[in-house]
Amino acid sequence: MSASDSAKARRFRNTLAALTLSLVASAPALHGAMAAEYLLGPQDKVRLKIYEWRASKDTIFEWTALNDQFTVGADGTLSLPFVGEIDAAGSTPGALGTAIGNMLMTHMGLGRPPNVAVEVVQFRPFYVFGDVKNAGEFPYRPGLTVLQALSIAGGLRTREDGTGRLAREVISGRGDLSLLTLAGINLMARKARLEAELNSADEIAFPEQLTKRTQDSAATMAMEQERLIFKARQDGMKTQIQALGDLKDFLAKELQALEEQLTLYDKQIELVEKELTGVSSLVSKGLTAAPREMSLERTLAQIRSDRLAAETAVFRARQEISRADISALEVKNKYATEVSETLRETQAQMNEISRKAQTAVQMLHDSEVTTPRLLAQSRGDEAQPIYTVVRPMQDGTASEIAATETTALQPSDTLKIKIPLSTIEEDSLAILSDSSSELPARRAEATTTSTQTQ
Repeated sequence: MSASDSAKARRFRNTLAALTLSLVASAPALHGAMAAEYLLGPQDKVRLKIYEWRASKDTIFEWTALNDQFTVGADGTLSLPFVGEIDAAGSTPGALGTAIGNMLMTHMGLGRPPNVAVEVVQFRPFYVFGDVKNAGEFPYRPGLTVLQALSIAGGLRTREDGTGRLAREVISGRGDLSLLTLAGINLMARKARLEAELNSADEIAFPEQLTKRTQDSAATMAMEQERLIFKARQDGMKTQIQALGDLKDFLAKELQALEEQLTLYDKQIELVEKELTGVSSLVSKGLTAAPREMSLERTLAQIRSDRLAAETAVFRARQEISRADISALEVKNKYATEVSETLRETQAQMNEISRKAQTAVQMLHDSEVTTPRLLAQSRGDEAQPIYTVVRPMQDGTASEIAATETTALQPSDTLKIKIPLSTIEEDSLAILSDSSSELPARRAEATTTSTQTQ
């Protein structure tokens, strides 16, 4: 490469580096003119972009440890690596960037400060409360007005005294009453099934309140479901009882066989003992050999041992039969206990549903009949909302500002929205106030008259 080409390449790199630094430094301008005048405060989140042009290496060095997002603390300071805490509250993003660059130059021993760009990525919040649907804390955005803040908070909390609210109450009340009715039907069918199980009935005797609702699919379905449950539970219990009965029959047959075996053992013992008596007599007279006697004694001992084992098996079989009887009784008792507990819970739920249904009927009647009559007598014009902005000051105080829908808000502002009373409501409140104030006056007047009389 020639010297001319090398010089051109160097100029190109220098131009590119300068352009890069200028783009980084101009990042706060993305927020418009307001960002240039914006003063930082607690809860602001900023993004730092720090680069340094190193001419000796002909390259742009990125401070990756500091190129991140940071939040201004409650005390107005920003805590940064290599820098420590630096005051950010009350400074513009540009001024903060200059201060960070100077501190880096001082702490890191640089010849000149690096280029620092500070961009506000999330402004500190503003607050809305009062007669709005969703009061609370919201993230600020540049150019925010009172009307925009109202829309963010969900709009005004309109007076819930119109026909719209009544219509919603009627629909909701009818829905609640329908759900309660459905729950009552299901509980009534369940109670009938539980009573049939408790009384060991062959089928469920449903009450007339259900059987007469032949056109009600909910009642028909509830009764059919309970019939299926009743049959399944009955079959399940019968299966358990039948299994235990089969086991008991098997054990009884085994016991009978063992008892017959004992009888045979007794017969064998009797025969061997008789033979042994004869052989012993012959041995004592020297007419036969002694081993014959010993063989019979061993045979007798073996038969008696086998009989003892069979007798033990008899006892074990009788024990298993008793255990099968106890298991069958436990199955029946457990079934009855479970049914009784469920029946008690079902009755309690039915009582609760009944009370709720009575309340729902009364509330539905009020929504459909009573309240519309009162509404027709007290309908008035809606009043316009009153806006007030509470703005914190640098000295720690707060200033209240009367606002309109076009008033611009600032971060940390609190927007108060109030809907004043209508004319009819004010008149009613005045009447109530006058009535309450007249009572002490009349009491005082009566006391004075009584004193004068005395």
